[in-house]
Amino acid sequence: MCKLLVLLILSINFVSHANDEIDKRRLQIIKIIDEELGEVSRLDRQKNGRDPDLLLRMAELNLEKARLYREKENEAFLDIPSKKRSKVSQKKFFSQSSRYFSEANQLCVNITRKFSKYKRMGEVYYILGFNAKEANNPKKAKRYLTLANKKASDGFTQVKTQISLAEIYYNNKKYRKAIPLYEKALSKHKDKWWTKDSFNLAWCYFRSNQFSKAISKMKEVFSNSSKSKYIDMRAQVERDIGLFYATSDRITEGVKFYKKIGINFTDQLLRIAQSLLTQGKFDKANKVLNHAGKYEKRTSKIIEINIEKINLYLKFGKYALHHQISKRLFSNFKKNELSKNQTKTFQFQLEKIAATLQRQVVGKTYRRLKAQRRVKAQQAIAYFDMLAEIDNNRSEEFKFLKGETAYAANFYSESYTYYREAFIHGEKSKSSKFKVKSMDSMLVVLSRLKNSNDKNIYVFEAYLRNWPRGKRSKDIYGRLFNNYMAMKDYGKAKSVLDRFVKVYPKDKTQEVMIAKLMDVSRKKNDNGRIRVWISDIDKGLYTVSGKYKRKLQELLTTLQIEDVQAQLNKGNKKIALVGYLDILNDKFSTKRSKINAKYNLAALYYELNDTDNSYKWSIEAMAEMGSNDVLKFSGSFITIANFLFTSLEFSKSANLSYYFVNKVCKLKSKKKDTAFKNGAFIYLADGLVKEAEKLASLGAKCRIKSYIREEVDYEIMREYFNKKDWNRYEYYALKLQNSSRYYPKVIDDFLNLVNIHKKFENSDKVKRFRQVATKLYYKAKKARKIVSLRGLDYFASIHVKEMEELVGRKNLLRFSSINSFKKDYDRKFSLLQKLEKKAQDVLEIGSGKGIVNAYRILYENYQSFAIELETVEPTGLKKEHLGAFRKDLGSPIKASKIAAATYKREAVKSIKNNSILNQNNFYFQDNPIPTKYFGDNDAVLMDRGGR
Repeated sequence: MCKLLVLLILSINFVSHANDEIDKRRLQIIKIIDEELGEVSRLDRQKNGRDPDLLLRMAELNLEKARLYREKENEAFLDIPSKKRSKVSQKKFFSQSSRYFSEANQLCVNITRKFSKYKRMGEVYYILGFNAKEANNPKKAKRYLTLANKKASDGFTQVKTQISLAEIYYNNKKYRKAIPLYEKALSKHKDKWWTKDSFNLAWCYFRSNQFSKAISKMKEVFSNSSKSKYIDMRAQVERDIGLFYATSDRITEGVKFYKKIGINFTDQLLRIAQSLLTQGKFDKANKVLNHAGKYEKRTSKIIEINIEKINLYLKFGKYALHHQISKRLFSNFKKNELSKNQTKTFQFQLEKIAATLQRQVVGKTYRRLKAQRRVKAQQAIAYFDMLAEIDNNRSEEFKFLKGETAYAANFYSESYTYYREAFIHGEKSKSSKFKVKSMDSMLVVLSRLKNSNDKNIYVFEAYLRNWPRGKRSKDIYGRLFNNYMAMKDYGKAKSVLDRFVKVYPKDKTQEVMIAKLMDVSRKKNDNGRIRVWISDIDKGLYTVSGKYKRKLQELLTTLQIEDVQAQLNKGNKKIALVGYLDILNDKFSTKRSKINAKYNLAALYYELNDTDNSYKWSIEAMAEMGSNDVLKFSGSFITIANFLFTSLEFSKSANLSYYFVNKVCKLKSKKKDTAFKNGAFIYLADGLVKEAEKLASLGAKCRIKSYIREEVDYEIMREYFNKKDWNRYEYYALKLQNSSRYYPKVIDDFLNLVNIHKKFENSDKVKRFRQVATKLYYKAKKARKIVSLRGLDYFASIHVKEMEELVGRKNLLRFSSINSFKKDYDRKFSLLQKLEKKAQDVLEIGSGKGIVNAYRILYENYQSFAIELETVEPTGLKKEHLGAFRKDLGSPIKASKIAAATYKREAVKSIKNNSILNQNNFYFQDNPIPTKYFGDNDAVLMDRGGR
């Protein structure tokens, strides 16, 4: 928040002056006009309106009278508060001046009708044209001024007509039509405005591509501006002539011009390049920057030029040039030649283009353009290399991003290398942010690399070195074991099993490893080794399911199952089905074999895409299985549930998930959480919200992780919102308000409930839910949680409304007498300070709309305060003291304008940096024709990519 207001706390020596001298002087002039108008009207009546000179004089007097009244009306109109002003009928408000304008016009129209050969007709048409121009009717003004130009009987009327007509063409961007008018008028008459009008003529030449004339005229304006008889336009010429030189490819001449008048040409060329950049003229902006670099020898300035170049190249997608200049700047960085701000800017540029290139590599646009995609990926990686050296604190992050980019471009081997670099960096760091991510990414990359047992083993060993325990570690032990098995390094495979048993002594996953090692022994007919395995199992060194201990008891069944499996392996699925059904009907089959048969039937029917039977046998298998066995085969049951879902058997899929969760309810398993979540979401997708609630109630009993249950509750709540079941919607919103994860999200839902109960005129609940939303907002703010833009806008609007109330109080204050002026000034200034404090509250919320609205209020009120101080004339102040009074107010007026301008800059900066879309952005545009943005239901503008 700007602190410029300290400049306003200045002592002001107030003196008395006369009562409202401007109004008094205006009334005196009107009185004189009325006297002359009365006399001219009397003479006109005597001649029965037959003297056009008298009619023309009456028109001139009415016009002058209209101007005076219009001035007074404008002042009164601007004193009305903006909210009330928008409701005032301008037609009625300006009716008095409009009447005199109309009278003047009518008199001139009568002259044109009655005295078509009147010698002073040019002056008549000039008045008509001038009035139309002031009334913002350029079409009519052009018509009358064209006639005035033809009919003018004296040189002065012709000159001012040509200038007025040229201005209309200039404002309407019809530069070629404005040129001859300007040329004729300016060649005949040179008043103090000659430089200003010639400046416009130069721009007409420029817009008509007559660059030589434009430059010549600009130089003439510059030369004459040094003379006291003309308006000084040198600053404007210095600002614009460089653009003329650049656009006409005469940059060298422009440099000479700036050198001649003693201006730093490099700074001017940079400004010109920035101007060309905003116009989208890449080639010309690039030429200007190249010339700046050609003439400049100072390293510091060359760095400034190169920074501007990379900004230009980034905006226009010239990535090869951007990379070339970036390497030069990187060389400057390594030599410590960049300032801190330049380093920040350079780093920002590198991060921005690296991110842009990375998005292009990841996006769909370049997937088919493999060569271009490869180049962009290599460029992005090169930028991340630079960034890793520029910002040592984020070196690990940029190494990781190299891996991400390479992976997206299908450089899997390179991505593995980069991820490994980041991981090694992370292992050495005490507070690594990317060690886990790098490991996760290496695990993903491994699936893309063929014949990579060595890489697999490195990653898995590194994982277990850092995380020997954990849910994922179990899977890693298994994958590491399988890689050693694939390499036929059975000794190391056995060592992985032993390490696993030490960490998870009771986990039955070890049985899978044992089975594989025993199969190796069976294939080698190493019965001795098999006996050792059985002995170790009997001693309790390994935990198995008992299958091996009961091997003899289940031998026949096992052989029977193996026979069925052999048929299945041959592709004889029908024979296998019959075989499994025979096992179920065989009275000698053990319970275990029957369970196994039902499970295999479910799996076989799944392979045959038979939804009914795969569902039936899955339910029956789970019904007879123990909880541990259901969990053991959880992967298959979840796969079948997913198969049912993809087959559009939503109810069966969800029921199977429900049955699975209920069966393994008391066991700890990630699969239980997965099934619970899948089942609930499928019920909701099928519109079965009551069934989803039933499953949700089972979640607490079965100790499903709270964050998963809360996620399901949140989706149930959203479903009730869609169904407009407000009671159940309210129930879940109240339930989730205490969730550590979802309370920031349900702020929007409580705001919804506020709106809902407003419709039902339930004031108690409106008040209650508004309080809940406010409480959750401050809780989220304290915990630095993310709140939706809608929520931020809502809470920001409360403070903005308070600011508007302060503005209303300020606008009610009026400066009265000179004796109370200091007191009135202090009261207004105190309210401005309160506005600043309240605006700080809005900015801290972070609402884009709130920020723009707060800056708008500050900008408007400091601007209006400055204007008020410039125009105020307290009663009781004598006329001779008015000058001293104005001088004393100079400093506060200047400080108010500086404050207003600063808030405008801060607003523009916030809008650009935060990409804010707000209707009030309109107030802070510097475009000749500002654009106001509108959107229905808080809609926002997006580009074609949806961003």
